[in-house]
Parts: sequence; structure tokens; C-alpha cells
Amino acid sequence: MRRFSLREKAKTFLLCAASLNLGLSSDLSWLGIIFVAAFIVLLFRYDASHVPVYRKSIAYGLIVPFAIWWVLSPEMEYGMSPWLVFIPAYYLLSLAYLQKRSLGNGGYDVFVLFNGVAVLLLSCFQASRYGVLLNVFALLLLLHAYARPGVKWWKHALFLLLFLGLSAISFGGLKYWQSHGHNRAERMADYYAKRHLMGFDPVVKLGSFESNFAGKYNREVVLRVWDTLAPTYMRAAVYEKYVGGIWKLPAHRDRMLYSARYKVDYAVFETRDSVSSADSTYPVWVQSTLDNFGFIFAPYNAVAVAVKNADSVEYFKSNVFKQGETRRGDWFYYMPLPSGPTGPYVMGTYASDTPDSSYLQVFAPLAGFLDTVAMEIGLDTIPDKPAIMRASRYSRAISDYFLRHFAYSLRVDESKVADKLGAKPDPLRVFWATRSGYCEYYATLSVLLLRRAGIKARYVTGFARPEIEPGRPYAIFRRNSSHAWVEMRSMGFWTTFDPTPPLFVVKVERPSWFAMKLESLRARSARIFHVLRDGEWRLALNSWQDAVQNIFSGTALYVVLGCIALAVVLFRFVRALRRRRSNAVLAQSVQHWVKGLEAAEKSLARIGLVREPGETVGAFLARCESEMPAGEKDSRVSRRMQARLQSAIQFLREYEEQRWRI
Repeated sequence: MRRFSLREKAKTFLLCAASLNLGLSSDLSWLGIIFVAAFIVLLFRYDASHVPVYRKSIAYGLIVPFAIWWVLSPEMEYGMSPWLVFIPAYYLLSLAYLQKRSLGNGGYDVFVLFNGVAVLLLSCFQASRYGVLLNVFALLLLLHAYARPGVKWWKHALFLLLFLGLSAISFGGLKYWQSHGHNRAERMADYYAKRHLMGFDPVVKLGSFESNFAGKYNREVVLRVWDTLAPTYMRAAVYEKYVGGIWKLPAHRDRMLYSARYKVDYAVFETRDSVSSADSTYPVWVQSTLDNFGFIFAPYNAVAVAVKNADSVEYFKSNVFKQGETRRGDWFYYMPLPSGPTGPYVMGTYASDTPDSSYLQVFAPLAGFLDTVAMEIGLDTIPDKPAIMRASRYSRAISDYFLRHFAYSLRVDESKVADKLGAKPDPLRVFWATRSGYCEYYATLSVLLLRRAGIKARYVTGFARPEIEPGRPYAIFRRNSSHAWVEMRSMGFWTTFDPTPPLFVVKVERPSWFAMKLESLRARSARIFHVLRDGEWRLALNSWQDAVQNIFSGTALYVVLGCIALAVVLFRFVRALRRRRSNAVLAQSVQHWVKGLEAAEKSLARIGLVREPGETVGAFLARCESEMPAGEKDSRVSRRMQARLQSAIQFLREYEEQRWRI
């Protein structure tokens, strides 16, 4: 009978428990049972002498089916899908099987344990209490099997208490999240408040801006405008008709704009042909973090916009761009250069769209109320002559009255005037009675007062007064920068009129140094990815490729290459000739010393002084000087022979001195 170690038993039990719990938690019990059977079979059929090789290609290849499973997994509305936990767990379980199958031949026990423990923890998601207890028992058994021998019992008990305490805390946190985080209504409201920017939908109700000012996300950055001269007012929508506390967009768009050209991947939509040429305008990139209901925020004097994945854009004659209900993360708008065409912007006023009688509409039930307000403000006493100054006089009177008699407030309390105004009064009546409110109320009442006086006016929403830091190449708009203001027809042009009192007291917390640095890092990272993904470098690369292609198609390149090749050949020929001459001179010198050395050795050999194999010239010279007989004492050596021997010795000395210079 085959015997197994405690570690192998504990490891197999842990993998089987994780497989069973994972199958039950994910409602794929059959898949969990298959893994349990696979691990049991592997335990009994493991043969150390025939272990298959662990192939990484199989482990990497498994990513493909699991990734497809991830894409095809069902989504869960208002909560986290459990498949975000289960699919990675099944992948780790597969890796644990592959590693355990190849132990000792590419598979490592540490990876089996890591993957097994990870699957064990992931399988606790949505598991029953009995499944969690089974996992705890399997983990404790594994810890006991892998514990060092000789450890005191109280250390095991202490670790067990610590483990149980941490498990209880984690389980309590999970239960709290399940009971509070899955509240459908609260999660839906928070999700909507976090991801949607109120006040810019096609139907605007007075009071819809309040969440931007007073909500917990009011300091969140919603727009980054990459321009050192960011506009004071970024328009989103211009509304036409006011009915019982609700502003509505024009009933019909002016026309559809179709792509005039492309800025890399962005389709450019122009208010009129060729108005966004490079020599007359400059593009400004805008990054948005929230749903803007399809509106493409831009200043009034923008002459074109550019967006991705769009074949058309709705255009309203109030110079508003809208692309259905698609959520836009970024876009470009085009501004005229000072030296280019004036476009819609003339002397600080707007003149691109013609006035429309719809901008004189007044909600009929408010006619009497507006007349009363106009009399109290004193608009009826303003002279109509000269007519050219009429709009500016009315707007100044309205603004002065608000500044003296109204207070800026983020909340309009109807309960204070419920007895006087009755049930469900118009928000403007409440605003006038309480003498407090914020931009929506000031702008709405001002528009209707101007219209009642026969001055064309319109209600505009967007952002105002961006945060601009010196040295930063962009400006930011936060949620609490959302604003509503007025555009009125004055002296033949549309001009901006902001009736909201500027001297209101609102607690604005300046971001900390760390928050500003973090924001800068986020913005610059987004800019880098934008340049890499959609930047102008592609155009530069294309132009470089075209230039290279033109060069290769012409004859000038080949003439230059031929000249370079001829110059290289001539250079190599001259260098080889010089080297040959130098070698010839060197060869003559070498031959001189070689012949002289041979003659010297022959002369010395006549008296028995022969250079041994491997003996250096220096050693041979020293031996000759010590062994050569004196001529005047030895009758065997003639005077002539003695002269030759002295000459040979002298040559050897010169050779020894000059051999490193040869």
C-alpha cells in the first residue's frame, strides 16, 4: 500500500476543499467536482520517475479561454459581479494543478501552495458558513503540516487565536459590506451622483446644480482645458423655453455638422467651411471625467470641434455642439487666432448666430409676477432712449438690485414661504420671496425680466472661473465651478451678463500641496497617454515616411551614394598604399637585423659558442662575454678572427638595445 506524507495529504485536502467551495459558490458544482477528482487522481497516480515537464506555454495559453470567459461573463447592475472573483480563482486553480502535476520537473511546491491558498481565500466569496469552516480547517491542517518540528504548543495556540481574530474581523467587514453596500437605492443614487454632472442634461430643473456645490464630490475635477489662456466661461448648453421651474433646449437643432477633415483620429466639425484652418485657428484639448450628456463644452467663440468615433454632430444656432447622448471623455475645440478671421467673436461680443423670437418667450403664468418684480427693481423707470444702451442699462439695474437685496445661498427653503405662496409654487416666486438662491435662480429670473422688457436673452449653463496655477499648461474646472449665466442681445451682438452677486460667502477649501501635486501627476499622465494614443507624432511619422519615400524614388540619392562609395574606395586604396610602403621600410630594417644576427651567430659558432634552442639573444650575449677567450693569450684565435668576434659581440649588443624599436 502506498504511503503519503502529511504534507501531501494536507496540500491535496486544501486544493480539494478550495475546488469544492469554488464550484458551489459559483453555481458550477460540476466543475468543482472535476477539479476535486483531478487532484485525488494526481495524488494516487503520482510517479516520481515519470514526471511530465511543466510547460509555461500551456500556463500562458490558458489565459486566452479564461479571458474570453471574462468577457462573456454576465454583468451585475449596481454592484460588483462575482465573476470578477471566480474566473481568476479558476485560472489559479488550473495553475496549481499544472504545478503539482510537474513537481520536481519544472513545477515548484511554493507555487502550488501560493495558488492553492489564493483560491481558498477567493472561494470564500458568497460561500456558505460550512464552506468557510471547511476552508479554515484545510488551512489549519496545511499550517500544521508545514510547521517546523519542535515548536511549542502555546505558539501554535497563539497563532491560531491571531488567525481566528483576523478571520473574524474580515468576516465582519464582509457582512457589513454586504448589508450596506448592496442597498440598491443608495448605491444607485451615489453611482449617479458620482458619474453624472447635474445641470447639463436636455431638461434642466432649477435646483439641479445643488449637488455640484454641496455634494461630497464637489471638489472633484471634471474638466481639464489644455490652454494657458483658458476661457472664463465654458458653455455646455443654451436653453430656450422656461416652463414651471424647468428650462428646455430648443425643439429643433439648426443643422447637422459632418466631418470636414480629421485631426489624427478626431473628426473635425466646422460651423462653416474651412473656418478651422491651421493658419486661422488653434485647437484646445479638453479632458472630461464625467458624463456630460453629449454636450461638447466650448467657449462661445469656438468655430469648430473635433471628437472621436462620430460621423455627425448636432449643431444649435446658439453655437452649441451636441453628439447624441454619447459620453465624451475628451474633445478639441478651435479658437480663432488674433490675426485670423474674426469669426463669431467681435470686440468682446458674440455675433455668429442671428436673433430668434424664441428668446423673447415668457412663461405666461409668470407675466404678472415679472411685471411686479420689474416695478420693484425699477426697470419701468429706465428710459428707452437711446435704444442702443437699453440692454446694458437693464442688466446693470438687475445686477445692482441683486447685489443690494439678495444673499447667495446654496439652498432655497420653500418652508419659509409655504403659507404665503401655497402648495408647489414656481421656484422663481420662492426665490424672490426668500431673497436667497444661487446662480440658476439669478440667471433664470434675469433672462425672463429681459425678455419681458423686449430684450432677447437666453439661459446658459456650463462652467465659470477655472483654477489657474502659474506655470501649469492647463486649467481645471471642478464640480463647484458649474454655473448658469445670461447671454443677451446688445448693440447687435450677443454679450455675456452674469447677474449672480460676486460677493457671496462660500467656503472654498484650497487643495493641499499633496493634492495639487497628485492632480498635476494625473493630468500629465493623461496628457502623455493622449499624445501616445492620438497625438501629432503620427503625422510627423507619416510626413517623415513620405519624405524618405520621395528621396528613394529620386536619382539624387543614388548619385550621393555613388560618390560616397567612390570616396570610401579611394580612401581605402590610399591607406593600403601607405601601409604597404611602411611595411616595405619595416621589412628592410627587419631583414638587416636578421641577416646581421645570423652572421654574428656563425662567427661565434667557429669558436664553439652556439645559441641553444629557446635561448634569448640577451642570455646568449651574456654567455658569450663570459666564455669568449682572450685573443692575445690564445694562439688558436688569429687577429682577424678576433676582430670578427668583437664585431659579432658588438652587433649582439646593438640588437639587444634596438630590438624593441624594430
